[in-house]
Amino acid sequence: MNRLIIALSVSLLSGCVDMGRVGLHPETKTAWFDGHPYQVESCLIEMAQNQRAYLEQDDPLPDGTKRYNLEKDNETVAWVEIAKFSHHQTSATFYYDPKAPDINALVSAMITACKTLR
Repeated sequence: MNRLIIALSVSLLSGCVDMGRVGLHPETKTAWFDGHPYQVESCLIEMAQNQRAYLEQDDPLPDGTKRYNLEKDNETVAWVEIAKFSHHQTSATFYYDPKAPDINALVSAMITACKTLR
């Protein structure tokens, strides 16, 4: 009986997490931008839309870092964390499937476009 209670408790606590195409061991790419987090967020949102994707806001981290899910074709293809790095710099870290060259290209295009905007 105790095993059944423990198994039930573990299954309820673990829940179902849709990791999309990110995977358990994602590739990480971090970029630094000159500008405030709001400017970087706005640019990344716009560039995602230009690539037929979108950023869906997730719960922020305790330190104020904003989190997003990068969605394409109704699937989470990357996680994005945007944080203030210094007074006028913002960092964005992307987590995605290392075996997905299409997602790598999408992330790289978003970063490149937002680095060139002033």
